[in-house]
Amino acid sequence: MTVTGINIEEKVRNYQGANTFIQKLQPSLLKWGRLTPKQYAVAEKLIMKEVRLGEVKIEELPMELKAIVQYTGESNFVNDLKVKYKKYRQLTEKQVSAGYKAIDREIQKDSQKELNIKLVGNTIKLGRKIALSIKENYDMDFHPILVDVTEVMTISNKAFKLKAKLTKDNAGICRCCGRTLTDEMSQVTGIGPVCAGYVGVKHPKNSNDVAKFKEDMSNKIDEIGEFEFWIPKRAIIEWKGTAGVMLRW
Repeated sequence: MTVTGINIEEKVRNYQGANTFIQKLQPSLLKWGRLTPKQYAVAEKLIMKEVRLGEVKIEELPMELKAIVQYTGESNFVNDLKVKYKKYRQLTEKQVSAGYKAIDREIQKDSQKELNIKLVGNTIKLGRKIALSIKENYDMDFHPILVDVTEVMTISNKAFKLKAKLTKDNAGICRCCGRTLTDEMSQVTGIGPVCAGYVGVKHPKNSNDVAKFKEDMSNKIDEIGEFEFWIPKRAIIEWKGTAGVMLRW
């Protein structure tokens, strides 16, 4: 299907031009409240021909299409879509969706520059409330506290929607509950024995078991996979060893 941003039946209803076919459709539309598929197809063709000669009414366009028409960035793909719409007054749903996603990715990239931190690929510490929400939404037996960000999905004025995985790195606290690790095996593995049980991996009893544990944990994290969640920009904490740094917004 195509996206035009133009209500054809409304155009017919309010038509004041010289095309006699469209004029004859007005009483039928007034009486029945709609056009037949054949009437709609012909009316659309005629109206679109007239519309192409006029200016684009940006304020009347759907949000995603409006973003493309108002785009001022450097993406050749989006700029090509912008030119096509202004020329033909229609794009396919697939084109509109792809164009809007490209614009959103550009916004995300620019927004991340303001953070002075690269979110994707970085480890962040989540608050317990957010971790609890992830636990409940994904039916987990543990709280994902330390996570590696794999994608910034959406950015609003006050929050990010992120995609992440439980981190495989060690950082002085348990990756699944945030508590300080005290015994040697927990410090080496980055997780306590209780939380390891919740994740489903047997905690090592001595140094000989550590390599096997890390392999099993890595496989388990990959099996659990990614999860999505919203997080306020002001609440993101980058984890650096044993000290969290609150980003300022």
